[in-house]
Amino acid sequence: MTTAMKRALLITLVWLLPVVSGCDRAEPVRQSGIVVKVGFVGPLQGPEGPRGEDTLEGVMTAQALQPLLPNGDRLEIITADSGVDPQSARTAMRRLVEEDGVVALLLALDSEALLEVAAFADSLETPLVALIASHPDVVADTAHIVQLPFDDTTQSTVAALFVRDELLIKRAAVIANPDNPHSRYLTETFERKFITTGGDLTGSHAVADISDELLRHLQAKNTELLYLPLSAQAALEVVSALGAIGWAPEIMTSDGLLASIQGAYPDRVHELEGVYATDLFSDTGEFVKHRRLGRQAEVSFSDLFHSRKNTFTGLGVEGYALLVDAINRCASSNDRQCVNAELRSTHHFEGTMARISIDEHGRADRPVYVNTIRGGLLESVVKVY
Repeated sequence: MTTAMKRALLITLVWLLPVVSGCDRAEPVRQSGIVVKVGFVGPLQGPEGPRGEDTLEGVMTAQALQPLLPNGDRLEIITADSGVDPQSARTAMRRLVEEDGVVALLLALDSEALLEVAAFADSLETPLVALIASHPDVVADTAHIVQLPFDDTTQSTVAALFVRDELLIKRAAVIANPDNPHSRYLTETFERKFITTGGDLTGSHAVADISDELLRHLQAKNTELLYLPLSAQAALEVVSALGAIGWAPEIMTSDGLLASIQGAYPDRVHELEGVYATDLFSDTGEFVKHRRLGRQAEVSFSDLFHSRKNTFTGLGVEGYALLVDAINRCASSNDRQCVNAELRSTHHFEGTMARISIDEHGRADRPVYVNTIRGGLLESVVKVY
């Protein structure tokens, strides 16, 4: 990150953290000497490493600018790599809770990874903010997990309605990964909503089965749009295959995909020009204007997301701020039970990217954006409340 970008990042969060933290800027605080530890677990190496690093960037930047609570307690972030298998994630979480004594966990695991460890995570009886995972079952039958993104039912419904009502698409096909629960759930709900609104589903196929012959078959059926609830790598493979046969249908994708490609495959962003995606934020500055923070904050916030590219940085900032807001409402900063209860009673929290409420089941109520790539940058198309 360049010096200019770091300066923009600093200006941004100095403006924004008083808004998102949920606490008043009152008297200067006196450090009490009590350390409040917060654990971060996410992939920091391998193919998922860029996503984890971007999310951690947001968390650490927010912590650096708001290291103290109003009562003087000092916040400390302890990080752990979740590795590439569920057991590594379990080991990391157990160590942070039992050995390091964290008051809460911030998890940058995707839906597939978190579903594997959700029951174990809940058994630790420590409040946990799922920063990325959007599958509805992440919080099903749990008492200690809060979901920061909107869930997959919400985003796939918005995707289908946008395709039908805004793009006026009548004929669509889905290419997904049936082995991935996130992709599978998005597929099922998108297809159901698309059909019930009068759309014609021309095909539903596994990404592993994609071939020139199959794509030409879909093209021959006058398919106008492909819905791709896929990983960044898989989506790029489909886009490349479409280019190879000279077919350019409209494309709709799911949350985080455009951000993942910007982070992990920056030299291939141009291949996604005009692709649409449901997302958690807009980099148009709309939310900043809503909060009347002025042009300087608007420009700085845009620089933050262009420097780290994506939604995941914003989720890191937002997750930290949401947790701090809950801790501030407790008499003791290290009271896990109180922090957990306060997280689940969050109402109209002014987050970095949206106004958020958390219901008693741990699910977030927040707006959905539909973004697209124009000129290599994310651009908001519509916002759905």
